[in-house]
Amino acid sequence: MEVLEAGTGHGSLTLHLARAVHAANVGIRLAAACVDQSLQAMPRAIIHTVDVSSQYSQHAAKIVGDFRRGMYLRNVDFHVSNVSEWIEQQMHARGPRPFLSHVLLDLPSSHNHVGRATSALHVDGKLLVFNPSITQINSVVQYIKAKRLPLQLERVVEVGPSMTGGRIWDVRFAKPRALIKGVDQNVTFAKCANADQAVEDDAKASCLNDGEEEQPHDQQSFEIVCRPKSGTRISGGGFVALWSRNRTRQDD
Repeated sequence: MEVLEAGTGHGSLTLHLARAVHAANVGIRLAAACVDQSLQAMPRAIIHTVDVSSQYSQHAAKIVGDFRRGMYLRNVDFHVSNVSEWIEQQMHARGPRPFLSHVLLDLPSSHNHVGRATSALHVDGKLLVFNPSITQINSVVQYIKAKRLPLQLERVVEVGPSMTGGRIWDVRFAKPRALIKGVDQNVTFAKCANADQAVEDDAKASCLNDGEEEQPHDQQSFEIVCRPKSGTRISGGGFVALWSRNRTRQDD
């Protein structure tokens, strides 16, 4: 299992990931008395963490290495690179087949790296994006739709101080009912006051009458629904979006 973390930062998430996969690597280190001391078995699970800053990468390596005498350090490979360039280099060396079980993007412009990350992601693998702003999540959603990437959005969760479990957000493409029926082209999405006035991109909603057909998709006429499903507004924290990689013909 290989997991990619893009955006090492100070290493706190890197340490949690290293601890999460540690059980898979217990007992695989070869005894020094039996073999060359320089020879060690490859780990069954590895975290690849990539950051453009060598300073951050070195600091994160120290954080992981200093925790419990470095027992989790061997679970992590630290890389200093642009994440898209790193993935491209890996796929050039390994071949065009996907090699990553899961991908975590904690970057300011995550949408610029989603395409390359998806090409390296196994079927049913998870793509997780963390951004401080919901508009950044929107950029990723729009990019995935525009490029028709084989990713299915599962959920968007708002996280923050003293928040347990997060707050679920509704983020999806929708088309105003008026545009579907062709009644009034001047009706804006802002006037859609309730969910019955919009139709989701991937399925017909209940607001369509029986026998009424959806018009051919027009990318220009879609808008993004972006609102909390419940709860109250909070400050701080950020947003976590989770996608699952779908199977394509190229995977068969």
